[in-house]
Amino acid sequence: MRIKPVKKTVMYIFLIALAIISFFPFYVMIINATRSTGDILSGFSLIPGKSIADNFGEMQSRVDVLKAFRNSLVVALSSTALTCYFSAMTAYGLTAYDFKLKNTAFTAILVIMMIPPQLSVIGFFKFMKGMNLLNSFIPLILPSIASATTVFFIKQYAETALSRSIIESARIDGAGEFKIFNKMALPILAPAIFTMGINSFVTSWNNYLVPLILLSDTKKFTLPLVIRIFNADTQDPSVGAMYLCIAISIVPVMIVFFLFSRYIIDGIGAGGEKE
Repeated sequence: MRIKPVKKTVMYIFLIALAIISFFPFYVMIINATRSTGDILSGFSLIPGKSIADNFGEMQSRVDVLKAFRNSLVVALSSTALTCYFSAMTAYGLTAYDFKLKNTAFTAILVIMMIPPQLSVIGFFKFMKGMNLLNSFIPLILPSIASATTVFFIKQYAETALSRSIIESARIDGAGEFKIFNKMALPILAPAIFTMGINSFVTSWNNYLVPLILLSDTKKFTLPLVIRIFNADTQDPSVGAMYLCIAISIVPVMIVFFLFSRYIIDGIGAGGEKE
């Protein structure tokens, strides 16, 4: 009887230590965001500094971080909304309907998942240039409608969580297909949608390669491009301002995760119950 409490205590100690190790880099980043460049270069410290206002002024004097923050937020929220809604609609169609070439369509989705997105960057750039969409947020947002990974994940969840009998009952009652999808399917698929929504938001927020290729107007730069400016300035580095810029960039990611992480847990629990 005494072995179980000991194992439980050891497990808790291990998990607490793991949490501290995981959080430690973020804590150091936040601390360095409040210290001056000279203090950071002079040595390591766990005590906050008093230079956060100076770092913010230095940061804004070099680049407009607040505008870049807004740009990243517009792109990330818009692309995430498109990805979640239309991927859920595609997954619903592959689950709720039987049609010719259904398996072929799903196989094509699997094949697309295996293709590295970097291979299409040059062709995508030429295509956007031909459509005069360079220096625009449209090519950063609109392609999010087609996300093979999100469709695959939601479809796998829908096969266990979405009952065809419910759909057929709604059709018998006279409900239209869009009403069935929006009023019935979306709430049922919410755990999978939110799970992939977090992934989509983080991916779009941290996207560096595509904005780097498509955007040349500094007024439309996203946060990853703005952070690159600090790293590129080796003649007059401002380490404190760079840490502050990085700290600001991770705030939305942390907020999104803490707000919607419970849906991931709900999705895992629901999937376990179905099995």
